[in-house]
Amino acid sequence: MSSIFLPDRTPLRPDFWREIFGNDRPVAVEIGPGLGEFLEAIARHKPDWNYFAIERAQTRTRSVQEKIDKHHLDNARALCAEAQFVLALLPDACVDRFYIQFPDPWWKRRHHRRRLMTPEFAAELARTLRPGCEIEFVSDVKEYFDLAFAALEAQPVLEHIPTDPQLLTATSFSRKAAVRGWELSASIHRKRNC
Repeated sequence: MSSIFLPDRTPLRPDFWREIFGNDRPVAVEIGPGLGEFLEAIARHKPDWNYFAIERAQTRTRSVQEKIDKHHLDNARALCAEAQFVLALLPDACVDRFYIQFPDPWWKRRHHRRRLMTPEFAAELARTLRPGCEIEFVSDVKEYFDLAFAALEAQPVLEHIPTDPQLLTATSFSRKAAVRGWELSASIHRKRNC
C-alpha cells in the first residue's frame, strides 16, 4: 500500500480521488475511524464505494491501515492527519458521504476548543459535500451531540433527515455505550440541491 501525501496547504485538484483510488466511484470519508471496525465492515459490504478514513493518532491510523491491508480492501485508505487540515484542502463538492461517529467530547471546559464539531468545521463539511449527499453524525454524549447538531443545522445548504441510531453499524464505542446504558444520538444531514 503506497502512502498518501498531502501537500502542505496546497489545495487538491478536483480529480485527486481518481489518483488515490484509481477509479471514479463515490467516496465516503470517515472522520475518526477509531479501531477501524466500521470502515472495514462498510468497505466489505459496499465494494462499489471508496472509503477514506482520517485519523489524528498515528498508532490508530497504522492499526486501521493494517486491517485494510489484511483484508485486501482495495476500496479503503487511512490517512494520519487533523481532519480540519484535510478538509481545508479538499475541493468544493467532492465527497459523497461523511461518517463521524463518537468523536472525543473533550469533557473539560478548557479543552472544548479541541472539539471537532464546531460551526467552522460544519461549514467545511457542507462545502465539500456533493449536493444530495449526506453527513452522518453519532455520539453517546447528549450535550456534545446537541452542539454538533446545532452547528450542522446552522448551515443553510443542509437539511436534517430523521434517523434511528439503532440502525447504525455496531462498533466498540456503541457496544460500550450500550453496556453503560448510555443513549445514542444520531443525525443525518443532506446537502440540498442548490
